[in-house]
Amino acid sequence: MANYKESKLILEEIKKAKNIVVNCHRGPDGDSIGSALSMQSVISNMVIKVDVICPNQLPVDLLFLNNSNNVKIVDFNKFDFSKYDLFITLDSSTYGMVTGDEKIEKPDIKIIVIDHHFTNEGFGDINLIDSKVTSTAELLFKVFVDWNTSLDSDIATKLLTGILSDTGCFQYGGVGRPTFEIAAKLLSLGANKDEIIFNIFRSVKFGTLNFWGKVIENMQYDINYSFIWSAIPLSVYKEYGEDSSSKEDVANLFSPVVRDTDFGLIMVEIDKDVLAISFRARSNFDVSKIAEALGGGGHIAASGAKVKGLFEDSVKKVLEVCRKYARKN
Repeated sequence: MANYKESKLILEEIKKAKNIVVNCHRGPDGDSIGSALSMQSVISNMVIKVDVICPNQLPVDLLFLNNSNNVKIVDFNKFDFSKYDLFITLDSSTYGMVTGDEKIEKPDIKIIVIDHHFTNEGFGDINLIDSKVTSTAELLFKVFVDWNTSLDSDIATKLLTGILSDTGCFQYGGVGRPTFEIAAKLLSLGANKDEIIFNIFRSVKFGTLNFWGKVIENMQYDINYSFIWSAIPLSVYKEYGEDSSSKEDVANLFSPVVRDTDFGLIMVEIDKDVLAISFRARSNFDVSKIAEALGGGGHIAASGAKVKGLFEDSVKKVLEVCRKYARKN
């Protein structure tokens, strides 16, 4: 019995296509990149042309993955879809997440959506959305099983990268026996766990440590509403190298660990008047509701949003929304 009824439909569309494009979402993380590159490998093995595109540069800690240097960095306002006949979007709950700009309209091309975010809008012609899995990489493993795909050590490493990244090495809620069983199967196929851990979790730039120090230095504790927060202006973000992954990393490390809190958030002005917010829950608190109220989305335990406006005004707005949804003591 197939894991997903959509698997067969997706495979039929892939086999009909001559030139396919796959995305990494804006601010790509390990799940986005690992999933996209594994899908590229599987499709290439079918002797079908496939490109991977992304609106942002890939984090340096993920460039160890094979073919990551071939991901095309594109401006979706100008990108020409005319030479492609199928667009597979992965790990993206909205088309704005795909492009990095909510205002860009979908192209006139068949779109397949494969994702694990429960906030997914189902914007594709075929939508495979499973919010019960921990990552899009875990979902793809089940799809590849449905396709009877032969997975080598390279594809297994890419999939395990996605799983380890999106679960924080199995820390987050929702990780259970199925996830561990899939990880074990990937290891048996030759996935290089040590290489993944070394590159993602043990290759931090010294400047990034200094940035994390600044985030901690600015951190505040809202004792009345049981959350911690830190806000970093653009000038400081630029001073420490504008590393997009450092924001997510510091959120993962420090937002969900403070005693007597329900959640934490890190706010970083990543561009002039553009505030990026990363939410992380410590307990069973649902931070996705806060993110959605700010125009973002994500998971119960980990979500994000962007707010446009003057730095001080945006920070004030975010904190007001947080306090609206938080549990008051």
